[in-house]
Amino acid sequence: MLDKLKIALVLVIIGALSGIIIYGVNELTEETIAQNKIDREISYYKELFSLEEDDVITFDTIDLDNDIDQEVTIYDINGDIIGYIYKATDKNNYGEVTVLVGITVDGVISNAVISSTTNTPTFVQTIKAKYLDNFSGQDADDIMIDEKTGATYTYTSVVEIIETASTYYLESRGE
Repeated sequence: MLDKLKIALVLVIIGALSGIIIYGVNELTEETIAQNKIDREISYYKELFSLEEDDVITFDTIDLDNDIDQEVTIYDINGDIIGYIYKATDKNNYGEVTVLVGITVDGVISNAVISSTTNTPTFVQTIKAKYLDNFSGQDADDIMIDEKTGATYTYTSVVEIIETASTYYLESRGE
């Protein structure tokens, strides 16, 4: 009986120390993780408008309450608007897909990126490699969709987000 109590006490001490160490590591790395997340978002913003990594941009973010989660206005170093980015998440049978859609001030889709997803990685890679670039250069009011992708759920989520972003742009920013 005493042996079992000793083992239990050792396990409690190990568990407590492990918890304290995990908490400490989390506290030490929290700011770095948050900064890395911001840096990744900014790199997506630059990718959407084909900007160089060293280009200086500023942005304003508006949280929205509809099918679009955020609208981000991107400015160049002179304060001129480069375009708008619409961020939305869609759930499908394989999980969630978060897409960023860049639309220029002229109403042209500059690009779209999948910023995060829980969908099947091979399907997502296929969409990224073969089908996302097809949206670049299309007018927001006339989007053409590729019907056969082999990754129906993921592509459908991407298309719905791009269509929703385009509709929102046309209603709120378009002429």
